[in-house]
Amino acid sequence: MHIRNLLAFGLMLIHGLALAQTADTPPPLSLEEARAQRLRGKALKDEAEKKFVAEKAACQRKAIAINCLSSAKERHIAARKEGDAMQQAGHKAEREAHKREVEAKAAKRAAEAPGLEVKQQADVERFRDKEAQRAAERERSLAEEPAKAASRRSKLAAEKAARQARVEAQRKEDAKVAEKAPENARKRVERERAHAERVKKIDERARNYADLLKRREAEEAARQAAAAGESSAK
Repeated sequence: MHIRNLLAFGLMLIHGLALAQTADTPPPLSLEEARAQRLRGKALKDEAEKKFVAEKAACQRKAIAINCLSSAKERHIAARKEGDAMQQAGHKAEREAHKREVEAKAAKRAAEAPGLEVKQQADVERFRDKEAQRAAERERSLAEEPAKAASRRSKLAAEKAARQARVEAQRKEDAKVAEKAPENARKRVERERAHAERVKKIDERARNYADLLKRREAEEAARQAAAAGESSAK
């Protein structure tokens, strides 16, 4: 009983230390933050190089430059170390962030795998159903094809018979017209002759009327001349 209590106490202590350590640990950097840290480290190193070049030139211009160059080198080395540390930390944080993203994606795929498998199975079932429907439609179309062909043949035969009937009816009509052609010609000649006689009579009446008018005009002129002579004699 005493040993179990000690073990329980030890587990509680370890758990408490782990929680305390977790609470003190800063959250990991994101991929963008890690990249920014790496770039800041590189910028710090570049700035250290430029500053060292300027300080070295300034030291060389001095007449008495005790410890000037060594101090500049020390500052340069310290700045480069700080930049290297920041850049390396950024690289490490980038790798860790990328690893976390990969692991998160893998975990997401693993979590979604059952649902994805169900969806894929449903897609396969739908595809099979559609293929079965298409196969049934093809079989039904093949089964209906002989009946459709017979219907087309019957329709073509009926259209051919109708055309032949129209041709025969036209032939008979043409034969009747040809048979009646002499009689029609005789009647046409008689109509033309009667018309010519009517025209002749009309012309003759017109001439007679014109002659009558001329005689009346002559008689009227003679009467007027006689009347004028009698008036002159008086």
